[in-house]
Amino acid sequence: MRRRRGRGGVGVSGTGDLPALVHDLLAEAIRIYHDNPAAQAWLYRQAERFAGPLRLAVTGTPGAGKSTLVNALVGQGVALSTDGDGGHRTWYSDGAQPRAQVRPLRGAPYELALHRDDHGLRLVGVPGDVLELLVEWPSRSLRHTHLLDTPGLSASDAGWQAAGELWQEADAVLFLSRTLSAADLGRIPPVRGGWAAATAALHVVAVLSRADETAGGRVDALLAAKQIARRRRREPDLAVVCQDALAASGLIGYAARTLRQDEFDAVAELSTLPRAELEPYLLSVDRFRAAGTVVALPAERRERLLDRLGLTGIRLATTLVRSGAHDTAALAEALLRHSGLAELQTAVADLFSARRDVLKSRVALLAVEHLAHREPGPQSAYLLGQVERVVAGAHEFDELRLLAALRTRRAGLPGDLAVEARRLAGGDGPTVFERLGVPAETPPEHLWAYAGAAADRWRQEAEEAGPDSRRAAQVVLQSCESMLHQLSEGVPTA
Repeated sequence: MRRRRGRGGVGVSGTGDLPALVHDLLAEAIRIYHDNPAAQAWLYRQAERFAGPLRLAVTGTPGAGKSTLVNALVGQGVALSTDGDGGHRTWYSDGAQPRAQVRPLRGAPYELALHRDDHGLRLVGVPGDVLELLVEWPSRSLRHTHLLDTPGLSASDAGWQAAGELWQEADAVLFLSRTLSAADLGRIPPVRGGWAAATAALHVVAVLSRADETAGGRVDALLAAKQIARRRRREPDLAVVCQDALAASGLIGYAARTLRQDEFDAVAELSTLPRAELEPYLLSVDRFRAAGTVVALPAERRERLLDRLGLTGIRLATTLVRSGAHDTAALAEALLRHSGLAELQTAVADLFSARRDVLKSRVALLAVEHLAHREPGPQSAYLLGQVERVVAGAHEFDELRLLAALRTRRAGLPGDLAVEARRLAGGDGPTVFERLGVPAETPPEHLWAYAGAAADRWRQEAEEAGPDSRRAAQVVLQSCESMLHQLSEGVPTA
């Protein structure tokens, strides 16, 4: 195993560099299990996964719109359909050219031909004994993040237990629900284990998906969905199962990212009708389809708009065009903003992509802990003790919790302090320069002065803070002290 290195700049950690500590722990576990080929092979797979791209699962209840959201996140119609029951987990990754591989339950992997139509990718001839499907597609969105599209989760206990096992294949999870109900969120599988399980919920964001259908698909459906998500994200029980709750319409978000000129022209044509004349035909899908010559669009173009935007999206798009979105680019940008997809992409970037090393360290710690319990030996207690030591000293986990609390306004900090806390905790980037908000050419002596001043401010804040914000202030203070420690050790700045 090669030792992992930082990506440049001055990275901040707690008592040490978490990825480096986890790398060493994996290497130690491989050495300890040298006489157990199966365990050692499993550890080597964990080490390979630790060094690889972020693995993000898109999962949730049946009909929650997982494949549509996969398309929206990638910005292309890559969601796979098959000629069977479609109940296969599917990985999407970047590749030089489109290709699909089948991993059967038994035997060697093999390739199948990919076919593309208006609704995405299709595989023909998929057998029943499939473990998973692997799809490579040229995409910048998939270069550093591999997406896992899962089958709809059965409501049975067996179905959710299988889901828990499946989610272990991912570093982070977008859990889709059509309601964000307590019953749905209560089904998110708990992380089982000892010290490593203390990092539970750091890897999950809940999504009120199909937000365009909220409140019966009314005109204000997207707004209502966002209000539900904001209300849920502030409830204490939510922090137990996930970092954040957001609302998004994958359908409208995907249409925004792939909007065509002919689709804009169709919306613009609808928008020329007086509002009072058009709105009765936008009350239901059946009315829109039956509008006849009153709506000056052929039936096939209306059907295309319904397929791409849904009725709520058509209502929104016509309103946006009337409000000033006078070309394809302007309408696409406005639809993306209203769909909630842009906010979801920001959350994925802030909580998952930017914290890739932390999330992967969490998975590796769980793996070592699990193996020590599953394959007990003379040094199992030593490995468990090492896991405990790393988790207990990992300030990175505390920072990730704080960033989630700041996003959901559970940290108890007022506006200006919350903004500074987010920056100092690495919300704008992991380097000392980004945390202090200074140019990259700032000399070390100035970095020391800025970090010292920040530490003094937050030490006072931690001493004077009330019970709601004291923990947040203590985490920020530790981040400042970690910067001072690394600067005193002469950590290279580039």
